[in-house]
Amino acid sequence: MADTMTIPEALRAKAQEKGWPDDLVQQALAAGATPEQLAGYMDQGVTADQARQFLAARAAGGAEPSAELLAAAQAAGWPEDLVRQALSMGAAEADLMNYMSMGVTAEQARQFMAQGAGGAQPQLDLSWMHVPTEWNTRARPTKHGLTLEAINIGKYGEVPDTWPYQTEMPRGAVPIPGVEGMGYSIFEKQEVWSDACARLYEEAIQRRWRPATDVPWTSIEPLPDDLERAICQICTHISEKEQMEADVLGRWEPEISYGYHEVKLYLATTIFENARAVEVFRKRALSNGGGLGIQSPGWGFRSVVDARNFTEMVAVQMVLQDSLTLAQYAWCYRYAKNPAEEFIFGHALQDKARHLAYGVTHLKYVMNHRPDRREEVQRYLDKGETMLLQDDRKDPATREAFAIYFGGSKENIREGLHVYRRMRKMFLEQYLARLQWATIDRTARLMPDLKAQLEA
Repeated sequence: MADTMTIPEALRAKAQEKGWPDDLVQQALAAGATPEQLAGYMDQGVTADQARQFLAARAAGGAEPSAELLAAAQAAGWPEDLVRQALSMGAAEADLMNYMSMGVTAEQARQFMAQGAGGAQPQLDLSWMHVPTEWNTRARPTKHGLTLEAINIGKYGEVPDTWPYQTEMPRGAVPIPGVEGMGYSIFEKQEVWSDACARLYEEAIQRRWRPATDVPWTSIEPLPDDLERAICQICTHISEKEQMEADVLGRWEPEISYGYHEVKLYLATTIFENARAVEVFRKRALSNGGGLGIQSPGWGFRSVVDARNFTEMVAVQMVLQDSLTLAQYAWCYRYAKNPAEEFIFGHALQDKARHLAYGVTHLKYVMNHRPDRREEVQRYLDKGETMLLQDDRKDPATREAFAIYFGGSKENIREGLHVYRRMRKMFLEQYLARLQWATIDRTARLMPDLKAQLEA
């Protein structure tokens, strides 16, 4: 009888804590529940009222299944005796219908009910508490907070030249056998690394800005038609190439193995910043009575999209192409027509400077650790410069739009073209200087037409 069942003291104490009276505990024990099961139900938040309802339903043999439930059971392959057993154990019809619609099989339901009816409880396995990771690690915040560099201590800060795992195992964790690979294809540090990527990540997430609310959109006043068309064509050009860079980086990011998470994290911020540039320049084009312009020929895009390894992509996109984009942002900031455009170009410039910093420091890392790749990188730049020149030749719309924006009107386009040529010259000077810092001398190898622009 329920009133003769002895309640273990530990269970009695837990029952009092959870609001289960002694008679309910004795009734449950008499129905076949083990003390361990009851303690588990209490820890899961089962109330005394819920327990009484369950026991009452079980004692009454369960409710009679509805015709709708039986039809659903037949469709799901559940025999009627299984449905009646579930109802007798206190299951609600709605829950059973749910399980059937989710694809729970009859065998799975039987196993579940067997466990609930007093089956063996899972045994604890605490071996994970004794894995040989580096324990008692206490990273300390720096003046910039608890940064990625601050937690790169001990074993956790050791970045191997080759990452041996194809899974998503975090660096410093302990691998287990049998985990499926994630499809990574880049396992060499020299192919992706930059000593600056952790700092660039921290800077990127700290210097957030929101185009919707941070840009002073109300400062934009109507511009002459030629100027509005010029800025809209510039915005079209920039939106297009920033979207292309986001797409390309999005393709490469999942190829990088987890051992180089600093690079993966930084590239994630770069993709976000590309997306933000697409957003803000598209908004500028559509905010002052203008609209989008015409598409770019996209010659330069091909040299980036067709890159066959990560370093090739970085050399062409994040050093060559981004050097030009940075110069465009800097000169448009200088010639901005209102506070909104000044804000947009100024903040886009800061973001692009980080992209360039990663690209240049990556090339320097490659040159320092794989000097045999020097000629390989030079050939990537040969191709990239050739396609960039094609863009300049085949894209008069973008060139003329910049000239009108710099000159202030269509009538002053000649003066604007002079400014445009100065911008291109500054781009080339800074591009060569960045490569020189990365120990790549490009002066003698620069494409002849680019050299002519530099010397003009």
